[in-house]
Amino acid sequence: MILSFNRQFAFVHVHKCAGTSIEVALAAHLAPNDLVLGSTPGGERLQPVFKQVIGLDKHASAAQARQWLGPQRWAQWYTFAFVRHPLERLRSLYTFARGLAEAQPMDEAERRAWEDEARWPNRLPYHYAAVRAAVQSETFDTFLCHPLTWRDAGAQPMWRSLCDERQQLLVDFVGHVETAEDDWAQVQQRLALDAPLGMHNRSRHNTEATLSDAAWAQVRAHCLTDFQRFGYPVPEALAGEPWPAPPPENDDAAG
Repeated sequence: MILSFNRQFAFVHVHKCAGTSIEVALAAHLAPNDLVLGSTPGGERLQPVFKQVIGLDKHASAAQARQWLGPQRWAQWYTFAFVRHPLERLRSLYTFARGLAEAQPMDEAERRAWEDEARWPNRLPYHYAAVRAAVQSETFDTFLCHPLTWRDAGAQPMWRSLCDERQQLLVDFVGHVETAEDDWAQVQQRLALDAPLGMHNRSRHNTEATLSDAAWAQVRAHCLTDFQRFGYPVPEALAGEPWPAPPPENDDAAG
């Protein structure tokens, strides 16, 4: 998240939606009194302090930022965020969580405790629900079916980060990762700055063709509103289904 008092804008960082690339691109244009929560070296270093003092962190929601800034200032500022195809966002979370576990594998004692006693290592990254789910999931499909996946804040519906409880959008502009060049150009024009976006992830997967019925059931329960709210074509497997009730609150995120 970025809260720029100098340029009067707020960027809401939705999990796995190119937020780090955006924050890094904007960092050079900020003043000392602007707040960067996460992503940059300074932002990551100060994030725990901001969390304790003002109650906001890297992935704070628009509603939380609006409450802290005040409705009047929020309405005066330019507020924006980016979203991503719900299934590709979850695939990114799965890949990221597996990468964390592979980069910091369990040692022999930890592995034995996990296999014999189902006891997870008492350290990062194994505190994250998504990492625990990814360790136990050989495929993306099984990751979607794992109950721990949906306890991770990184898998929470995007609308929860950007809307109020009535699903009314709280930010002025929502860009899409899939059309990042054009959408980011609009942001740069609105902010009157030149900040090239160093984002190169243009992966495309035929996710829909490979999901089991059980995985689709989880997508239906947690993600249908995101498809509807942010203009993504609703997969045939979800067509005609009612909008789901909001899922329960989630744990800390893997990334």
